[in-house]
Amino acid sequence: MPLPTLRAAAAVRLRALSVVGLALLACSCAGSGEGLDENGRPIGENPQPPPPGGAVDLVLLQSTIFTPLCTTCHAGGAAPLGLRLEPGVSYAMLINVASVEVPSLARVSPGNPDASYLVHKIEGRAAVGARMPLGGPALPQASIDNVRQWIVAGAPASAASSVNAAPTAIVASAPLDGEALGAPLRRLLVVASRPLDASLVSTATVSLRRVGATQDTPDTTTLVPLRRIRVPLNDPSSMWIEPAVPLGMGEYELQLRASGAAALADMAGDPLDGDGNGVAGGDYRLRFTVTEPLR
Repeated sequence: MPLPTLRAAAAVRLRALSVVGLALLACSCAGSGEGLDENGRPIGENPQPPPPGGAVDLVLLQSTIFTPLCTTCHAGGAAPLGLRLEPGVSYAMLINVASVEVPSLARVSPGNPDASYLVHKIEGRAAVGARMPLGGPALPQASIDNVRQWIVAGAPASAASSVNAAPTAIVASAPLDGEALGAPLRRLLVVASRPLDASLVSTATVSLRRVGATQDTPDTTTLVPLRRIRVPLNDPSSMWIEPAVPLGMGEYELQLRASGAAALADMAGDPLDGDGNGVAGGDYRLRFTVTEPLR
């Protein structure tokens, strides 16, 4: 075969081999797709959103976003900016509560996602700070859409209320019983299993005491003045307790009276099951410790 013809044939073969090589390289980089979701993320990295058209409530967001992704930071006494997103307290921490970074915006403004600071943070357009989740990948658009859909629907706590014959009880708190938090502590939160009768909430039914020995008062119990006790209209299952002065270092006990003439009750007029024995009545007690300021 003449030399020019040999050179031409070799060039064609070289180009063919190059194409095959590039194809193999592309396949090796892309992989088989096994173990990846539709966005190319490892399966399980972010929980999968519900099917389109499904109802979105706090229960869904808690299980798919708040608990698996947010509570790595936003939990316990060291939660950034006091925002705790553990089950039981996340709703009260979000709904119509002013954000710390931009106080003119509520963390969640029911019915208005564009005025909800939570949406600003997960979409990466907040005026202050970084996009959430901090240090991790952004939420998939489907998850962001779920948050928006939830807020547009009025930010419901649940899709439907279940019938429960048990008496109303305190089901969550911040701080937790026995928890230690850094000073100063500005407010406390308790969450009941049913809406509370706000007309019964007062210093006669809610009290906060400093207990145990202190430098000036060994082995005594001192009543802590309260500035405000609030049951939000939009979330009547929650009660916020604010001391007149932020709590300094020491051991404290919160008491909710659920027995006697002055007793807390739910909207049906039934007293709380304060001591958790399954029977209405009995006082609720929450003991916690305030330690040195967190650094």
